[in-house]
Amino acid sequence: MRILRERFAGDVPGRDLLRGTGDDELLTFGGLEILPSVPTWHRGRMVLVGDAAHAPSSSSGQGASLAVESAVQLARCLRDIPDVGSAFATYEQLRRGRVEKVAAQAAKTNSQKSMGPVATRITALLMPLATRTFLKPEKMFGWTHRYRIDWDAPVVPA
Repeated sequence: MRILRERFAGDVPGRDLLRGTGDDELLTFGGLEILPSVPTWHRGRMVLVGDAAHAPSSSSGQGASLAVESAVQLARCLRDIPDVGSAFATYEQLRRGRVEKVAAQAAKTNSQKSMGPVATRITALLMPLATRTFLKPEKMFGWTHRYRIDWDAPVVPA
């Protein structure tokens, strides 16, 4: 915390946030961490989109794609559902399952990336054979990369 406070001494609001944060409250996240699920994506006339609502681990490679998908679904809901609260609830219902599935897949990938030295060497030896025989990208990532949103389909409230 001392180093962070020194580096952000002239930054507002960073300086104030760090001043009010104890050493035991500081959480750090690395490249393979997954932030906890946000329980509610909307309140009143405010709604979360993209990483604010769902931030999968960078190992998913889907952060920007999920954000764009969410923006399109939110636009569809606002177009077709006159009540904003209902539109937001429907948007969340349409998106939550997919983003949580992507996050779960990223968590699985993360656990696989934390192999020991022996497993790392064995994987390096077997991976070329595996990719030529049974690890076809279209089978491994098909559902992730073939996801489509039908813009013209009307949205009904959740």
